[in-house]
Amino acid sequence: MTFSMDTAKWANKQFGHAELGDKRRTKRLVKITTDLAKNAGKSLVKASKDDASIEGAYRFIRN
Repeated sequence: MTFSMDTAKWANKQFGHAELGDKRRTKRLVKITTDLAKNAGKSLVKASKDDASIEGAYRFIRN
């Protein structure tokens, strides 16, 4: 799959209007999908920039 726009715009277009009960959850979903799209084929840990991003992604998944 080739993205015709940058990954952040793509992720926001796809998931930015998700109603997850809290706007912070939607923002986290966009961040996770942006990181994964930028690093296609890598694990969540390797796609995340730092420890805080990894923890935020795992917290999102758990909830």
